Amino acid sequence: MFVRAGLAIAALTAPLGLLATAPAGAAEALSQCDGSRTVAVGGGWEVTTPGLWESTSVTCNLVYGDFPHRNPAEPFGDPAGAIKGLQQTLNYCYGAKIIVNGYYGATTRDAVTAVQRRTGLPADGIYGPQTRSAMNWRLHDPAKGIDSTNCYSPV
Repeated sequence: MFVRAGLAIAALTAPLGLLATAPAGAAEALSQCDGSRTVAVGGGWEVTTPGLWESTSVTCNLVYGDFPHRNPAEPFGDPAGAIKGLQQTLNYCYGAKIIVNGYYGATTRDAVTAVQRRTGLPADGIYGPQTRSAMNWRLHDPAKGIDSTNCYSPV
């Protein structure tokens, strides 16, 4: 579910120390992830990764987190939810031990950087389409109501 109301209020009350400073470069060419995309991967399994709200696109980044870095002219979507999904995956599949708080702070950026190093990508801490495709994800089977016990790289 995507949340339209309350995002700005929640973001304004967030401690500033949890927000990351965005590295310059490739991420700036990508849209900010502001939701999640669920993609069928076969055998009844699905994977949910950060994506673009009301779009099939997954070519986005999470380096900016949520407000104040988001474009105020486009206040819709739920980037905090997308970040929480990424944080949960980093914890479950990579043992990152991140507090799942919906902010792309230093610990989330460091965990993404570690995954990038592990997979041979440029270790810049920017979550984008290459990192998404290289990462392992926990799968979900909605018909059976179960999650996979292992992590896979289906995207």
